[in-house]
Amino acid sequence: MRPLVVPILMALGLFLVAAMPVRAADPEVDRLLQAPIGKDWVTNGGNMTNQRYSTLKQIDTTNVKQLKGAWMTRLKGSGLGGKYSFEATPLVKDGIMYISTGNDDVFALNAKTGEILWEHWSGIGQTISTVCCGWLNRGLAMGEGMLFIGQLDANVVALDIKTGKEVWRTPVEDWHNGYGITNAPLYYDGIVYSGITGGEFGIRGRLTALDAKTGKILWRAYTLPAPGEPGGDTWPAGTTHYSRDARRRQFVLRLDPRG
Repeated sequence: MRPLVVPILMALGLFLVAAMPVRAADPEVDRLLQAPIGKDWVTNGGNMTNQRYSTLKQIDTTNVKQLKGAWMTRLKGSGLGGKYSFEATPLVKDGIMYISTGNDDVFALNAKTGEILWEHWSGIGQTISTVCCGWLNRGLAMGEGMLFIGQLDANVVALDIKTGKEVWRTPVEDWHNGYGITNAPLYYDGIVYSGITGGEFGIRGRLTALDAKTGKILWRAYTLPAPGEPGGDTWPAGTTHYSRDARRRQFVLRLDPRG
């Protein structure tokens, strides 16, 4: 019977490991994402409900009329100009505010004084020709000591939250093919999620999941189904209308009266 002891113990050990709950990659941020919003604002919608509702009570109907400006900070010309918009919701944690601009630059500010603590300049090329509706960025995600931003050149970039230095960069697609990213990514339990923009160029939409530590793409879920996928039977048989290349050709033909 003795030779069976080792295999049995190994099997039991594997069973126990599989049965143990997986530890969250960033338990503090994951907790904040699932809790009512207090002094920290760690994701675009406040928490996972996206209700943008804070439980703080310093401001109420009796004193809201007394609100006034506390400070103003100029972000060194980032996103300054007619082609840029400033649409990002700042993230706040431990008294530091993190904000992205229409040029995909990121700044960390002292939330009480507005002092710039660090800055990260995207270096994004100014000749990108597939931005249809103004240069903008809608915000950041936070987790595991990093900030995550999607860029107009279809890269997802991770920055060290303490210094602003780049940790990793992953091209989700090639902007030359009509793709870009303007949405605020979402972080939860070790994974960063990002959508894509470019529908006006006939791209195939998708949600992309990336490993927060490395930037490795874990999976993609396409919003336009291919034949054989759920919903794929809505396309005419024998066509490739779901694909970016086919849809882009149709888009060009519709716009160009020369056919």
